[in-house]
Amino acid sequence: MTVAQIKIPRSVVQKYLKEKEGRPVKITEYEKLGSGWHGTGYKVRFTGKKGKSKEVVLRTLMPANFSHDWISDRAKVFILQHELAHAIPNHIKSFDVSGYTKAGGLVSLGDIKEYFQIVEVAKGISYSQDFQRIMETGKLSDADIKKAIMLSDYLAKLHSRKFKGSKEELRSVRRRHSRDALGHGEMMIGVVDTYPDNFSFITKDRLTNILCKAAKFREGIKDVPFVPCRMHGDFHPGNVLFDGKRLELLDASREAYGDPADDLTTMAINYIWFAVMQAGKFDGPFAKLFNAYWNNYFRKTKDRHILKTAGIYFAFRGVVVAHPVFYGLQSDAVRRKMMRFVENVLGAKAFDPKKINRYLR
Repeated sequence: MTVAQIKIPRSVVQKYLKEKEGRPVKITEYEKLGSGWHGTGYKVRFTGKKGKSKEVVLRTLMPANFSHDWISDRAKVFILQHELAHAIPNHIKSFDVSGYTKAGGLVSLGDIKEYFQIVEVAKGISYSQDFQRIMETGKLSDADIKKAIMLSDYLAKLHSRKFKGSKEELRSVRRRHSRDALGHGEMMIGVVDTYPDNFSFITKDRLTNILCKAAKFREGIKDVPFVPCRMHGDFHPGNVLFDGKRLELLDASREAYGDPADDLTTMAINYIWFAVMQAGKFDGPFAKLFNAYWNNYFRKTKDRHILKTAGIYFAFRGVVVAHPVFYGLQSDAVRRKMMRFVENVLGAKAFDPKKINRYLR
């Protein structure tokens, strides 16, 4: 059960109000006001200083639809609403934003002006270095093949952890992930918005048509049936480290659960891209790495729906690797091929790894 699905115990709310008021309080009424499409409100009446009665409304959000699936989504909504309540005229007061903790208490977030994260120091060697070495030498070792298999083994195991929820929640998460692939600020449209005003490898009209094509593709696959799985969300070589035989990951983000096609294609696009940079086509050592990685994943999972949905995620990653600023050290010829790949996978009914060279033409 998520926080948004439960009524926070009266005793917890009373303890929180006592801390906020700085004196003992007594709740005299704690009742549901009603529910809408987004959430539920509860009226809380309590006595404070000198027995004076006060009223506040405690609001929660539903966990399905409207990109409210994760706790962080719901926190974002309330934090923004709290800020706006103090920023525009004639708005009702927002007294605080609070969170219900695992220990069964409430914590105050209303006065926070900025958020930050502290993480441990990574100790492994970036997988990106392997790509550069193979690019420069053209040589592939057994250890390189084993690493590709190790990566798909990791994803197969991670993706075996399935989302548990109602039919509505499953549908919401499935739709949310493909919607985010196109419209999230860190994903396809957000990336395209960071392209400079002038670039030489594709026209703006054609780039716009790619976005329209992606929207049409997404509409066709948004209800492909599968159970969403636990995600990394940004499984590219720069976020993968090897410390001896140990795999270490950085920066899991964007989706808590979703379509395994996203994680799988995020790494796979790099094998295709580097093959094009090295050989001008899908061939050579990077093609071998792709095949080892891709085929091993499907042997382990047999998750065939990915072939239907992969296009939207390949398209997102395609506009990333072709980016004229993010990845400047490549020719326009390579960028053009990657853009043709994007267009062609969005035009295919299902992704076929045997047709990668055709997608590049």
